[in-house]
Amino acid sequence: MAIDKEAAKKVLAQIDRDELAQLGCDLVNIPSPTGQEKAVAEYILEWYQANGLKAVRQEVEVERPNAVGILKGDGTGLSLGFNGHMDTSFTGTAEDLRMVANVEPDSELKGTIRDGKVHGLGISNMKGGVAAFMMAGKALKKSGLKLKGDVILAAVVGEISRTPVGPWQTKEYRGEGAGTRHLLTHGMHSDYAVVADGSDMNIVWTQTGVVQIKITTFGKAEAAWGTRRDKYPPAIFNAIVKMTKIIEALEKWAEEFEDKYTYNSPTGPIYPKVNIGGIEGGAPYRPNYFPGVCSIYVDVRMPPQVRPVTIQYEVEKTLSGLGIEHEIEVYKSLLGHEGKAVEPLVQAVEECYQHLFGEKVKPEAPDRASIWTDTNVYNELGIPAVKIGPRGKRVGPRTEEMDIDTMVRAAQLYALVALDICNRQRV
Repeated sequence: MAIDKEAAKKVLAQIDRDELAQLGCDLVNIPSPTGQEKAVAEYILEWYQANGLKAVRQEVEVERPNAVGILKGDGTGLSLGFNGHMDTSFTGTAEDLRMVANVEPDSELKGTIRDGKVHGLGISNMKGGVAAFMMAGKALKKSGLKLKGDVILAAVVGEISRTPVGPWQTKEYRGEGAGTRHLLTHGMHSDYAVVADGSDMNIVWTQTGVVQIKITTFGKAEAAWGTRRDKYPPAIFNAIVKMTKIIEALEKWAEEFEDKYTYNSPTGPIYPKVNIGGIEGGAPYRPNYFPGVCSIYVDVRMPPQVRPVTIQYEVEKTLSGLGIEHEIEVYKSLLGHEGKAVEPLVQAVEECYQHLFGEKVKPEAPDRASIWTDTNVYNELGIPAVKIGPRGKRVGPRTEEMDIDTMVRAAQLYALVALDICNRQRV
């Protein structure tokens, strides 16, 4: 579809660089770890109302709302949804010491603007993307142009990879699609969708699925002191020693799995991954005893053609021949997807990108594309979706930065893609 250059010019004139930078800074300054997104959601809802957009508060669970803004069309055209998560990679609390060896002062997590960048916890993942589509929605509204279809701006809770398991069962551990699945099963469907998660402004519409597995070994909780190894062999009595054999076998399987299941998507290869990401066993305050229980937590990222039951079968087969008593518990299972019928949206993105920046949009690099994002939820539910969004970088143990110009480019692209898609007649 040919770009209406005059209409595009009117919309782009409404995107203010300084205002966008400050909006990103304001979002960063409202802490929103997974499960604690309420304050930033309320800020966004108020912002939608103040800028002439319909604000819809979706209570995903108590004190945990999605913040949705809608720019209404006249009802005759196609609709487009934008999606971004409000929760951040780190919490900004002492809990982060489970993930990083050292933490910077809290002052460095605050939103600041300097040297052409917005700094702070969450600007890259992914408040910069949220600010960009918010500004795009405002620009479309302020331009005075009338659209045929609706633009839906969804800031959602719970996308960060956190999973309830064991004692960690509260909303602070419900991530990876919690907000977007609620969004789409409670009325906020659109004809197409753009997920604004960080992709270096490259495009992708294939994402991996996720399986997470708890594997437990068992020893004999008896005093270790005074014992001889010939009578009390660690391979029998010590659950942690047993687990080392499990880990060795899993790592060998992981190498084979990662080679076997590489997926050739329209934008390039999607890589599977197996990671042993957690371990617990024994009693740190009583290491004189053989540990009776040891567990590891394994994350498997698999491409669209692989099902969770396949992963479970392969792990069980790998461990069954070891002669080690163990239990396997699958506690997360999300499918990967390749978007179908995305071609009209992809074409719109390509044409708008070329118009704005004078070059072709690139596919997202395989190492960055081979992840799970909320793009999967849209494609699972039959809404053709792509991921394309601004990305900064980590500049401290937790704090991030993003170029303001990158945020502006994202806002410009989102505005023009919406102008295109939402002026297409529904047939």
